[in-house]
Amino acid sequence: MAFISIIIPVYNAQEYLAGCLESVLGQTFTDWEVIVVDDGSTDDSPAICDRYAAQDQRILVIHQANARTSAARNAGVAAATGEYVTFIDNDDWWRTDDCLEKVVDSLTQSPADLLWHMSCRANVDGSEVTETEPTAISTRVAALPVNGAIRFIIDHGLTTSAVWTKIVRRGLLEEHGIAFPVGMRNEDTEWSAKVLAYCESVIWFDERFYVYRMGHPYAQTSRALAPSSVDDLERILRDNLALADTLSPGRRDALKAFLAYPMTVWAGQAAALGLLGPGADSRLALLSRLGEVTRFSKDRIPRLTARTSRVLGARMTARLLGIAFTRSRSGRNGD
Repeated sequence: MAFISIIIPVYNAQEYLAGCLESVLGQTFTDWEVIVVDDGSTDDSPAICDRYAAQDQRILVIHQANARTSAARNAGVAAATGEYVTFIDNDDWWRTDDCLEKVVDSLTQSPADLLWHMSCRANVDGSEVTETEPTAISTRVAALPVNGAIRFIIDHGLTTSAVWTKIVRRGLLEEHGIAFPVGMRNEDTEWSAKVLAYCESVIWFDERFYVYRMGHPYAQTSRALAPSSVDDLERILRDNLALADTLSPGRRDALKAFLAYPMTVWAGQAAALGLLGPGADSRLALLSRLGEVTRFSKDRIPRLTARTSRVLGARMTARLLGIAFTRSRSGRNGD
């Protein structure tokens, strides 16, 4: 059994896949396994996966019919044997050769259900990597109880839903049946929310070693907005807010703080797509909790959302968020 299982879902990534795998193969820490799940690629990715597996017995390849990222990640977790599990998207990479050694040292010194870290960003050709400065909060996080640690990380704006910023004890996933929702978008939010709801210990890793490539058309997280995506996020928010209400007050508030930004995004997207009109009773019921949830966040946008909701109400706040969201998308698209 390896110390850590590294799961890489792959779809049509022939241009970037070798660089992703090489960043793991070059690690100074060697007690790992890579599980590459080829999700029905139609380019040369399957052959690249098989070629690397033939060269290193620590690499396992699973070929499956296209079922999208959640199913690929779930297949990888099911095959994993490591004490810990983490993920890399097929077009991303680890930028330092000793990052895994340092991560393992941290987990050996302070075993935890969750090691959390931040990522860097790169342009599509990988020539420019930004946001590489390390954070400096690991000592402070280590001194806090778990609920306080989660809130501290969130309150300092250092959290995202992205699964690649989390290294999780595999037993936690098994004990609580935590898996990616198949057939739904916003799967990272669902998975991360469950990890935060159930983890009993958290440590923070200051170094930024994961590089997220922006703009790759086949990136695992590259998706256009559609009503179905908004519906999926609504379901995730509804289910996890119901879960939060069953937790201890400290963990309940921490989970709501995590959900505050996705809640803000959902309200703006739903309004922009005209999904909050007459007959949308279930959506409006969730929207009525907008101020309640966003008030737990110290992030600028959810905090402003909470204040606006107190003054203008949730529906008017959603309309304003919808206008801002539409303008933002128009600007990105050059309209």
